[in-house]
Formats: sequence, C-alpha cells, structure tokens
Amino acid sequence: MGAAGDNWTLAIITELGSGRTRLSTLRERLAGVSAAVLDRYLQRMGESGLVRRERYREMPPRVELELTEAGRELLPIATLLTHWGLRWAWSDARDGEIVDLNALLRSLPSLIEGRIEPGEGVVELVLEERGGARRHLAIVERGSVRMHPGEGASPPEPDAGVRGDWRGWSAALGPDAVARGLVFSGRTELAEGLLDAIVRPAYEPADGQGAEESAA
Repeated sequence: MGAAGDNWTLAIITELGSGRTRLSTLRERLAGVSAAVLDRYLQRMGESGLVRRERYREMPPRVELELTEAGRELLPIATLLTHWGLRWAWSDARDGEIVDLNALLRSLPSLIEGRIEPGEGVVELVLEERGGARRHLAIVERGSVRMHPGEGASPPEPDAGVRGDWRGWSAALGPDAVARGLVFSGRTELAEGLLDAIVRPAYEPADGQGAEESAA
C-alpha cells in the first residue's frame, strides 16, 4: 500500500505513536515539512484508515490526531526501519548538517534494542537550547521504554535526569556513543542503562575504502 511506504508517513506514525496529539504540535515537531504537505499526507492517511482526526469547536480551532488500530500496527515496522538506519546508515553530522535531537529524544523507544537494565523508573532527558530547555520524560517499565505524551496528562516525578546541549547529545546519540558531554543526576544507573540500550552502528568502512572507490 503506497500510503504506508514513504518517509513522511512513517515519520508521522512515529510521532503519533505516544498517543493523541494536537495538529499544531505535530506541525512543530515535523518542522522539515510544510503545513500544506503535512495536511496532504494526513488527509491521505485518514482516507487509508491509518489516522483518526477530531476537530473541536473552539476558538482558535483545535484539531487532535491519533493512530487507528491499522496505524498502530505500522509502529513496529517504523521501529525496524529506524533500527536499520541507525545500524547501517548512521554517521556523524557533516559540516552544516543539523540533527533534530528533539525528534530523536521524542522517538527514543524506536531507538532501543533489547531490554533496559537495571530497574524501572522515569528518566528526564533535557536538551539545553538557546531558547530554553526542552524536556522529555522516558518511562522505563519491565525492561522497555515509552515516552510521556506531554499533552493532557500530569507528568510523573523523574527518578533520574540527563542534561546536555546540542553537542553533548549529538555525541551521546551518535555512532561513538560518547556521553562525556552529558550531566547525570538521580539514579544514574537507570539513565545510563537507558542510553546503553540504544542501537549502535554495526558497519564501519575499512580504512581507505572510500579513496579506493573514488580512484576507481
């Protein structure tokens, strides 16, 4: 089915995976796509039975979106594709390339492989930006993780915290998994276990391979 086979559709499904989300919030999170293009994708996904849209009679108008049962069934597929990308196609950011770290932190469950050890609890992930800090809550239960939706629900009290700027988080989530630029607090073993469970690249080109291919 064509409606489920492109990058933006899978990105929308991943963003809606944590639960009901306002359209304005989805637009903010998917800043790389214009509002008109996003609306066109959402309309097509609604016609295909992947997304349910509810409009509230308020001023200003409020629209909320959530995945249908068919849409939720695509979440494992989006997760597998994310794992593949991290394992085989992830690389350090090139000059001028910007990594959307907030998007990565929001979709943290799709970056996890295997069980998270040790214990259970809530980890607050803080990205320090020029405009202020962006906070994400990861809830670890029974060895797996889910993100707190952040809309219409009271946030749980964190048991551990991880804080860092763009450079620190880029190094920690990147191929080398260097967490020296992050500051841990609370139950550090829980936060470290969460980061240790992130999928890491499995492929490293042999030294000089790129030069040999270019010469050929």
